[in-house]
Amino acid sequence: MIPYVLTEHGIYTKERKIDLAQASWIYDPVAEIGGALDEEVGYIRQLWIRFFEMTGRLIYQKSDPIISLYEGNRQRQIDDGANAEKTEVIPNGIEVEKFCEIRNARKDEIPLILGLIGRVVPIKDIKTFIRAMRAVCDDLPEAEGWIVGPEDEDEEYVKECQDLVRGLGLENKVKFLGFQDISKILPQLGLMVLTSISEALPLVILEAYAAGLPCLATDVGSCRELIEGGSNEDKKLGKSGEVVPIADPDAVARAAISLLSDDARWHEAQRVGLERVKRFYTHKLMFDKYRTIYSSAIDTYNHQAAKEGKA
Repeated sequence: MIPYVLTEHGIYTKERKIDLAQASWIYDPVAEIGGALDEEVGYIRQLWIRFFEMTGRLIYQKSDPIISLYEGNRQRQIDDGANAEKTEVIPNGIEVEKFCEIRNARKDEIPLILGLIGRVVPIKDIKTFIRAMRAVCDDLPEAEGWIVGPEDEDEEYVKECQDLVRGLGLENKVKFLGFQDISKILPQLGLMVLTSISEALPLVILEAYAAGLPCLATDVGSCRELIEGGSNEDKKLGKSGEVVPIADPDAVARAAISLLSDDARWHEAQRVGLERVKRFYTHKLMFDKYRTIYSSAIDTYNHQAAKEGKA
């Protein structure tokens, strides 16, 4: 039998459910008179969902190990039918050393610039960032918000965001910078902000930490673990920023103002973030774990093949 190692960066069945919920090619019957027939509405859609749920269960049955990026996704795998004993968490990692020059390029003074690095699409909830910037600028008049990322995926949403900036009188405060060299952007920021409504383990947070930048993020995916710590050892380091609710611009603004207005707290968050990424989220840690897993899988296959006289 050939070993089957499964790594999920997202959760397959969850993503298929999202796709199916938005699929226009699926016909949901609606009563001609009297509104929707609840017993019929969504039947075909539910059929497809059950198909992918069963596909996921079959894959989990044959996989060993079953790898996810963080504990929340591991629990989701178990809920979807994975054997808990087969599951394992291997988080993303980065080359921290590559960010040394970026870190050293930072000025002593904390910049009053909030950066959101990501695609300008609804799932990143750019509008919450923009609304938060109105309150931030009212309290910190010198503050700016930079939106850094491609704008060609959802042009209608981009226009809505630009209209919102004008409607809130933030034309000179919130800037759409498009695609940029992040190594040049990171030293200029005072705070990395993620207002996403869905994430897994965002690399941009790890890169921000390595660049000496605290983070503020919504409570999605592994963001809480990245900011407050996952394991007990990790939690002992402290907080490397703030976690806020989804779609709450007031909470984003309060947390941002608090961090940017308190030098001691900002520098402590900066220290914790750098220490966290060095200890728990390096390329070496990630590759060593995967190397062990794949070496074991190859050894298992070779042993089985030799036993069956195929080697």
